[in-house]
Amino acid sequence: MAAAATPTTLEWASEPGGRFAIELLDPAEWQRLLVEPAAERPAAVRDALLRLADFSRFEGKAGQCLPWSTADGARGLLCGRDASLATTAALRSAAAGALQQVAAGREVALLAPALPLAADPAATLTALAEGVLLSGYRFTRSGKSPSSAAPLAVRLVAPVDRALAEAALARARAHVAGIVLARDLVNAPAAELGPDDLADAAAAVARRHGFTVEVLRGAEVARRGFRMVAAVGRSSAKAPTVTIVRRGDAPPAVALIGKGVTFDSGGLSLKPADAMELMKKDMGGAAAVIGALESIGTLRLDLPLLAVIPSAENMVGPDAFRPGDILTAYDGTTVEIGNTDAEGRLLLADAFGYAREQKPARLIDYATLTGAARAALGPDLPALFCSDEPLAAALEAAARAADEPLWRLPLHAPYDRHLDSAIADVNHVGSEKRAGAITAALFLRRFAGGLPFAHVDLYAWEDRGRPETPKGGNGMGVRTLTRLAEQWARGG
Repeated sequence: MAAAATPTTLEWASEPGGRFAIELLDPAEWQRLLVEPAAERPAAVRDALLRLADFSRFEGKAGQCLPWSTADGARGLLCGRDASLATTAALRSAAAGALQQVAAGREVALLAPALPLAADPAATLTALAEGVLLSGYRFTRSGKSPSSAAPLAVRLVAPVDRALAEAALARARAHVAGIVLARDLVNAPAAELGPDDLADAAAAVARRHGFTVEVLRGAEVARRGFRMVAAVGRSSAKAPTVTIVRRGDAPPAVALIGKGVTFDSGGLSLKPADAMELMKKDMGGAAAVIGALESIGTLRLDLPLLAVIPSAENMVGPDAFRPGDILTAYDGTTVEIGNTDAEGRLLLADAFGYAREQKPARLIDYATLTGAARAALGPDLPALFCSDEPLAAALEAAARAADEPLWRLPLHAPYDRHLDSAIADVNHVGSEKRAGAITAALFLRRFAGGLPFAHVDLYAWEDRGRPETPKGGNGMGVRTLTRLAEQWARGG
């Protein structure tokens, strides 16, 4: 489905070895370079930089690059990094941006900055390696020939123990494998990636890593109790699916649930045309879960887990479900339909009901669920709703470490009354038009059955483009879920 624009090979080394050298500086480090002698920097290089400083506008800011060369043929590049970001986020972005300035086929040495490296060598090297590996990512539409550019050979230079360096690079490769898979899935046109294709992608990950997988397709979805998934998907020519992935035989430490609406027209509550343009990304939650499974499998984490990925297209057709219909969820709850454009929570509710039967310790869902969350927090900050303080703390800590911060919003119990129905157990949309993200989370809480549950409402898309994330699917959530799994696998 996709190919990197510039393929990259990556290795660790303790010395540059004469390669084209790239150094990442923030503004303060650039100023120190100008006034403080640096014994580790050759005099010819320092002299060249001082000469350039006299007439260049380089200040060490993010996005700025300063090429240099010496009379004896040494060459390199200084690139700025954003001092306002978390260190690892700044390093990841700066590394990606720097590599994008280098021609394909070149051999490059990327020098790990001294201060971040000393403070946290594993995190520093992982972030730099992720930036290198993500620097050439571009989605290439199915059928288009992949890039034939010569690989960019990158040596990540850091004077650290080999075992530490190799572990950091392995972790980065695992994270990037999951992120790239999630991006590819979100970026694929809906005509090429329907529920069957999403299920096949999840099943391929499971089989690659030795997980157990079961895929329910078509009429089997309703027969097995996922009646609301079936109702949402019945108006599409592409039948709905439910993919169930298990790792290990013990009760799951966590059930991961991802919303997999491969295209959302809004159904009979039809979206306006401009609101439909990005709706191929409405399976971004499922992509995050599938990407996390890829990363978890690559890292061979010893953690019993369950993943449930319900998938459907929400289309308009003669058998489309209607406002005012009453559907019966997996757990038997009757649900009055208030708006067919709020279909994602119906898929999640069925998945919650199934997951509860497997007796996981906790439930986490990722879903592109509400415009209300985006209106409140914008595209980069997913909303977190959580019924359990230890789970919320663990998820927030993992998200901070992954540079995917969350913002917690309340499960405000008095708003439950907005979900009242005179003819069913619950209406799936609130009678109050405000606080839509909260009422959606309160609806989901009803199906968690008292288990600790966390709901993450995310955007899953990059609108403008950044060095490490071009415009399109961004793979958000993969690093967070993988870090959380790492923590629990260690017994944390």
